[in-house]
Amino acid sequence: MRGARLFILASTLSWTGCSSPPPPPPSRAPEPAVQKPALQPAFRMDFPEAALVSEHLPGGGLQADPPVRETPASEAVKPAETSVKAGVVQTRVELPLRKEPTFEDVLKLQKEVAARSPASDDEKLRLALLQAAAGNLEEAERVLSTLRSRSNKLAPYVEFFLRRQLGDHKEAGKLLAQFGDEERQVTGFVIERAERVVRVRRFRDYTPAENDRIAPGGDVHLYVEPRNFALQRSGDKHTFHLRYEWKLYDDRSVEQPVPAWDQAPVDVREDRVSSNGPLAEFYQSFHLPLPANLAAGRYQVRVTVTDVVSGKSDRSVVPITVTPVEKSR
Repeated sequence: MRGARLFILASTLSWTGCSSPPPPPPSRAPEPAVQKPALQPAFRMDFPEAALVSEHLPGGGLQADPPVRETPASEAVKPAETSVKAGVVQTRVELPLRKEPTFEDVLKLQKEVAARSPASDDEKLRLALLQAAAGNLEEAERVLSTLRSRSNKLAPYVEFFLRRQLGDHKEAGKLLAQFGDEERQVTGFVIERAERVVRVRRFRDYTPAENDRIAPGGDVHLYVEPRNFALQRSGDKHTFHLRYEWKLYDDRSVEQPVPAWDQAPVDVREDRVSSNGPLAEFYQSFHLPLPANLAAGRYQVRVTVTDVVSGKSDRSVVPITVTPVEKSR
């Protein structure tokens, strides 16, 4: 009986020891605060702040760094594959600066074009023009002489320029006369100018009238310039023959008779001029008196010039205004 009691007592003490909580750990002293050094007015030193320890392991000390994880070979980053194969290296491309073409470049290009097209007179003519512009007159003349045909209208003018520049004035004069003949054929006989003037000095050198007003019995001074008149050649002589006519019309297109104009002598009404060479520039001026009893109003002086050699005529109109006569008191 006594042994049973001892067994029960021992079991009770064993259960009691297992169910009791463990004793609390011993308390630690608080961490000392890190203090910054006091600032001195005359001397200052900056110290880095000490890192505060936030977590500690049981028993003191800092937390250990986590273990480094080894990366599997399957997850390893592969280096970028280069597009350049072994033995081939790509260099950097630098675009050259744009160069503006010069006159020499244009001339060189035209030489190449003319050489590739030896049968083209147009390309040769362009080359001759460029050579002349560059001052290579002899070379331009040589290129111009290789033209197979002179059908291009620009060719004679280029030749005329080269003849003048090279001092061949005789041939240049012949070409100039040829140009005049061609112009007369195309344009025909015309009155280039017909104006009322105050004074005439020479060809295209005159003083125009300030207005068209004129008093009855006044003088109408006209400057007339015919152009492209035909020439009759006899040896070295060149002759042209012109005939003039003047008529006066009022504002209703009714002709007003002017006996002084109609009865003008032949040497005043006609011009027959001879020269040692072809003549292209000519003018004539006339003083046409108005009737003293002409009524005030607007009128037209119609001038007709006839080229007797070619039989062609042209007409021009000069307006005038006859002012009323002031009656004296």
